[in-house]
Amino acid sequence: MNPRILTLALCLGSLLACGGGGGSTPAGPTTATRLTYTDPTTGAYQLRQNAALSSPTHLVLELWGPATDTGCGVSVAFTLGGTAGTWRNIKATDAAGTYVGNGTAFDLGSGTPILKATLSGATLSAAVAEKGLATPKPLNKALLQVAVELQTGTTPGTSITITPDPAKCRLLLPTGETAPILITASAISAQ
Repeated sequence: MNPRILTLALCLGSLLACGGGGGSTPAGPTTATRLTYTDPTTGAYQLRQNAALSSPTHLVLELWGPATDTGCGVSVAFTLGGTAGTWRNIKATDAAGTYVGNGTAFDLGSGTPILKATLSGATLSAAVAEKGLATPKPLNKALLQVAVELQTGTTPGTSITITPDPAKCRLLLPTGETAPILITASAISAQ
């Protein structure tokens, strides 16, 4: 056999054995490295992102109310849908299991604040209130804060939902009574 043909046959055989002419095989699924959220544009009560407290993997959301109302506190219940995120403290320095932060609307006063959250599975229930009804506050500020953290190993494009429970989301009125509030939240996307 001609030595040139033999050499050419061996080279072609090597290329075919290595997968051909230098192409690459697609990589397996990568993992998400950040959470994205777009503030809602409708609804009187909205969950909005606090960009200053958020990081790529730690999303801090604040409940904002309408400029036309006043109140002395709020209570909420949010259920996190999907496996890409989990409830976390607002700041790493917060006491373990805090899960809620005061916004800028309410003055919690001295002593023990009325600021509490509990976690049951994927449902976070939280409340924040002033210690009295004498000075109701405008609600067009951050009323309270919650945080969602990206779970490791999440596939990019995975969605996380926050579903407010309309029966448990309530405003403490200056009269001492409570009124239901409807909260609008956008979907969170793992990217």
